[in-house]
Amino acid sequence: MRFLGYIFTYSLIWLLHLMPERILYCISDFLYLLIHYIVGYRKKVVYDNIAKAFPDYGKKEIRQTVRRFYHHLCDLFIESSVSHFYSESEALKKITYRNPELLNEMYSEGRQVIAVTGHYGNWEYLSTLGLVTKYPIVAIFKPLKNKYIDRLMQTNRNRFGVIPVPMKEIARKLISFQRDSTPAMSLFLADQRPIFHQIQYWTNFLGLDTPLYLGTEKLARKLNAAVVFLKVRKVKRGRYEVEIEQITGNPKDLEPFEITEAHVRILENLIREEPGYWLWSHRRWKHSHERFEREHGD
Repeated sequence: MRFLGYIFTYSLIWLLHLMPERILYCISDFLYLLIHYIVGYRKKVVYDNIAKAFPDYGKKEIRQTVRRFYHHLCDLFIESSVSHFYSESEALKKITYRNPELLNEMYSEGRQVIAVTGHYGNWEYLSTLGLVTKYPIVAIFKPLKNKYIDRLMQTNRNRFGVIPVPMKEIARKLISFQRDSTPAMSLFLADQRPIFHQIQYWTNFLGLDTPLYLGTEKLARKLNAAVVFLKVRKVKRGRYEVEIEQITGNPKDLEPFEITEAHVRILENLIREEPGYWLWSHRRWKHSHERFEREHGD
């Protein structure tokens, strides 16, 4: 049954990639009407998240942000699906990098780099990073239950040189690059919600108590890796631009949690620029800080 699902999915995206871009976005508009107004995909979660993060918004502003989110979510689904068939030149028409020379300077110095981003804009397009830098790109992933769809996803991500590595193996992989004196860049999506018993740190994010993983900071210190943030902005429909912002070149010189707070603030400011392009459909604030304190307090 899973194999049949794979065949259907592959056939569908193959047909989609043959269509003109204007037709693809007409399909996206139809999906928007279906998912937002008929299916109501995670609608309560989306409304609740936006209302909590922007308490100064009135009902009209919340509805507008929700609509922009669902429009973008459908665009993201279509774009990420058909990108499986993009050539290098086609991919770089969809996403451009403003200052890749920053990465190239670090590569020439033999530096390890940890690149941080969030579920903002089209993060799947960051698989093109290998086209603008000499770095081997290591990206963390969680294997899907359907091994055929999982294989399809990983093939899509590593076509342009990205090396997909399971989360539990990432530290070992990066240490091996360092041991071999091979500069590498790893890509972290730093806004994922930790499992309750794996919460390592709390901060104020979008005005709310938010639990975080500290993997980015811990690995940066262990490897003495430079840390950068990839600011993905949606320029217009189907076109994205990435600005690479350096957080630190010397992580061991910074205070504990300073790296974490820096990349959280950059993402927060990016979301406030245009809230509709963040992934509001996840229950980001499911865990209670009060409960955590009760269960882990002295």
